[in-house]
Amino acid sequence: MRRQLLVLVALLPLVFLAGCSAAGSISMDPVSNAELAEHASRNVSATDADPDTESRMIRGAIENGSATIEARHPPVESGLPFAHRGAYYDLSWSITGQRHATGVDVAIDYNASDVPPNRIAYGDLPAPDRRALDRLLPPHDGRRVDGPDLGTGATYTDAKAERSVLVPTQRYDAVVYDGEAYPIRVDDTRDVTLNTYRYTSTPVADDAESYARDLKAEHLFTLTGLDDTERDVVSEATNGSYYAEDTDDDAYRAVLERFRAHDAVQRGETHGSWLVRYDGAVYWADLHYGGFAAAS
Repeated sequence: MRRQLLVLVALLPLVFLAGCSAAGSISMDPVSNAELAEHASRNVSATDADPDTESRMIRGAIENGSATIEARHPPVESGLPFAHRGAYYDLSWSITGQRHATGVDVAIDYNASDVPPNRIAYGDLPAPDRRALDRLLPPHDGRRVDGPDLGTGATYTDAKAERSVLVPTQRYDAVVYDGEAYPIRVDDTRDVTLNTYRYTSTPVADDAESYARDLKAEHLFTLTGLDDTERDVVSEATNGSYYAEDTDDDAYRAVLERFRAHDAVQRGETHGSWLVRYDGAVYWADLHYGGFAAAS
């Protein structure tokens, strides 16, 4: 049950997409240079008080040339450049160190009828334990089931484990948060390795206009020579989205192959984004082709 719970948490976003299970789709949005630069970049929070460790690291790497962060896996994957204060930057990383840590799974029950008496107030927890529970508190309405409602993973360095009242031995069975007591469970204790990642930034463009010009020079292609069925697909895409209900949609497949023949701005196994000129306008085109990828 525990592993099913944790897998369910990781897949929650997919549940909401279940109603949009077309084999493929295409949407085309007309873009100015500023809009193009926004589509083809990732944002960095501009708030220095942002509590997110990854956002602080990204800003530090951009502003100082490099920054380090400790994690089990690269917290920021390669991909589109980051926009920061009007300019654009790529990030790359290398591993500069490693150390031992303890990994655990933490689960919480929001609606238990019988809460264990061995409780501790959230505010009395050591800082490492509060951080481990921050993804689970306050309660998440609408996800209540029999047994633990929500689970997450947590990593403790040796120093944090020494301060903890949950790792390596769980000393309290419930946490009191905002006047309510909730059972918690900590299990699957395991040895893990924490890597120190050094992220280095490389300037890509000084402003949106120059970034957009570079994108057009590298990725823009013109979509011409469509037959009537292909033109119908593209016409619907420029007015919202076109959905291919199954892999027998030959018109969508033909349009998809036209895009695949050109260099995408970003491309994965099941979706990609292209920059295309059609009927004199420049569009940012998002294509999803998971069903077609599996069928090919």
